[in-house]
Amino acid sequence: MIYTVTLNPALDHIIETDGFNIGETNYYKNEYVVIGGKGINVSIILNNLEAKVLSTGILGSNNKNSFLEKFDENNLKNKFFINKGVTRTNLKIKNLSKFEETELNGLGSTVSLEIINELKTFLNDNLKSGDILVAAGSIPAGVKNNIYEEIGNIANEKNALFILDTSKVNMLNGLKTKPYLIKPNIEEICEILNLPFKEYTFEETCEMVKKLKSLGARNVLLSRGSKGSYFFSEKGEIFETGIAKGKLVNSVGSGDSMIAGFTYGLYKNLSIEECLQFGAAAGGATAFTEWLGLKEDILKLKQEIKVNKIK
Repeated sequence: MIYTVTLNPALDHIIETDGFNIGETNYYKNEYVVIGGKGINVSIILNNLEAKVLSTGILGSNNKNSFLEKFDENNLKNKFFINKGVTRTNLKIKNLSKFEETELNGLGSTVSLEIINELKTFLNDNLKSGDILVAAGSIPAGVKNNIYEEIGNIANEKNALFILDTSKVNMLNGLKTKPYLIKPNIEEICEILNLPFKEYTFEETCEMVKKLKSLGARNVLLSRGSKGSYFFSEKGEIFETGIAKGKLVNSVGSGDSMIAGFTYGLYKNLSIEECLQFGAAAGGATAFTEWLGLKEDILKLKQEIKVNKIK
C-alpha cells in the first residue's frame, strides 16, 4: 500500500490572458480551477497507474468539497482530516503572449494541534511493514517545522519506506529520519545547504549530494528540468535519465509526477532503471497535458526514456 501525505493542499485558480501588466486593468479569456498539493498530485498519478494508494492530509472545512468531489471523480481512496477554516487558494496568471506566469499564493487557515495528532494517529494505526509513505509539500500555519521528522519516525517504526519532497528547514528536519528518497533540484539543494544558487560542475554537484547523504538522505533524485535527472543511489551508483519529447503545456505537477512514477516502480518491485523511466515518463505525461498524466501516456512515453549508468 502507498500512502501520500499533503499537509498544505491548495486550490489553484488559473487565469489565461494574452497580456498582463502590473498596475493596469487587464482582461482575460479563460479561467479554471484545479486541486493542488504535491502529495495529492502524487496520489492521483499513482491512482491513474492503478497502484493501491490512499491520499491523506489536511483540508479546510469551508472549501473541502472541491477536493472531495475530485477525489470521487477519480475514484481516489482518501482520508483527510478537516480543519476549521479554508484550504489556501493560489492565483496563477498565465500571460500566453509572453509565456510568463505570475503567482499569488495564499496561506490558508491555521491548523490545530488536534488535527495534526489525528493525522499522526491514523498513520501510526494504518502503516504496515513494506508500505510506502510519500510526504510532500510545504506545511501550513500552526504546524511545527519538525512535522516531517515525526512522520518519518512513524514510517521507520512501521518499517515502511519514507519518501520526502519538501524544502528548507522542513527538509533538514525530515532528513534526520534517513528518508529512502528525496527529489530536490539544484536551487533547493542550495537552500538546504546554505549555498549560493549558481551553475555547478558535475563534480561539485556530487559533493553537494554527499553532504545531503551525510545529513540523512539515502537516495537522491536530482531533478534537472529539461535536462533530465541524476539519481545518486545509497550504493554509490549514479544514473543519468533523459526526458520524454513533447509539447510543453503545463509544467505544474511534473516534479510531483516524477516522484509518483518512481514510487510506482518501487511498488512494482522494478529495477532502479525502470523506476527512473517511469519517473521521467510520468513527469513528461503531466508536462504535455493540462493537468496530470494518464496511464496510457505514461506507458507510451516510458519507451522513449533512456537511462545510463555513469558510475
